[in-house]
Amino acid sequence: MVLDLKILMYQNTDEIEKLKKIKEDSDREALTVLQQLKTLSESRDSMQRELVEMREVRDAAQEIAEVMEIPEGNEGEPLSLAGKLRKVPEAFERYVSTNTHQYVGHVFRLVKSYWPTTRLDALGKGAKADCTDE
Repeated sequence: MVLDLKILMYQNTDEIEKLKKIKEDSDREALTVLQQLKTLSESRDSMQRELVEMREVRDAAQEIAEVMEIPEGNEGEPLSLAGKLRKVPEAFERYVSTNTHQYVGHVFRLVKSYWPTTRLDALGKGAKADCTDE
């Protein structure tokens, strides 16, 4: 019986070696696939973070465009977000000018409310560069 087992074992040695080699190859392939999965997962996470950042940038750009009250394009055609952002510098200048004008008006009204006899018409005309304190 022991002899039969030895004979059986020697007869199947080649098949056992083939199976061992197949197992080693499968293990290597599985390791390679796992490494690729890890790389893909990291790449996906990175892309997800970038997408979140891009959405935040888009939202911030839309808020800026809304605050600046940028007019629509020609013939009622809506501007893209990039088109609106290109118009921000000129809209910002208009925004600052309008707000400055409003604030100065408020200040003059406050001054007039506390000192009704104060003459503000000279301020409206502007002062010359060589103007004295008198």
